[in-house]
Amino acid sequence: MKFVKWIIGLLVGIIGGVALFAGNKSKEKVKEIKKDIKVSKKKTKKIKKEISAIEQTQKNYKKTLVEMEKKKETYKAPDVNGDEADKYIKDFLKKRKKNK
Repeated sequence: MKFVKWIIGLLVGIIGGVALFAGNKSKEKVKEIKKDIKVSKKKTKKIKKEISAIEQTQKNYKKTLVEMEKKKETYKAPDVNGDEADKYIKDFLKKRKKNK
């Protein structure tokens, strides 16, 4: 009976040693998965920051559009008589001829 117990103990010891070596591979896989999770979390944070920045710029564009529309509504062209307009056109044509 002692011999059978000794053999069973020896088998259990061998199996335990094999289990230790086989367990290392699974630990490495778990570490790789955890590393991948950290990398993906960093990427999502970066993307969220980019999205919030884009949304902020869109809000700023909308504000400037509203301001431009208000300026357009309140803009009043200066009063110009015919002589001033004629002089402007003549000067413009002279400059145009010089540039050609």
